[in-house]
Amino acid sequence: MPAVSNAHSYQIQVLTPDGKVLKTVDSTQARNVVIPGLTPGIIYTLIGRAVGGSTGYSDWSDPVSHMCM
Repeated sequence: MPAVSNAHSYQIQVLTPDGKVLKTVDSTQARNVVIPGLTPGIIYTLIGRAVGGSTGYSDWSDPVSHMCM
């Protein structure tokens, strides 16, 4: 996720393979977010958004799927 001007933090949502929100992680980093507690071998879908600026929250990003290692 690229950095967004005037954002003070970012939210990442982790979705299970069946599309349910597993957890939401807040981070001050746009490009280096650690998400603890995931199960290796499971493919999770991640979406993110910026927090701050004139609108409060950006739109959620396009989903990206990754296998936890």
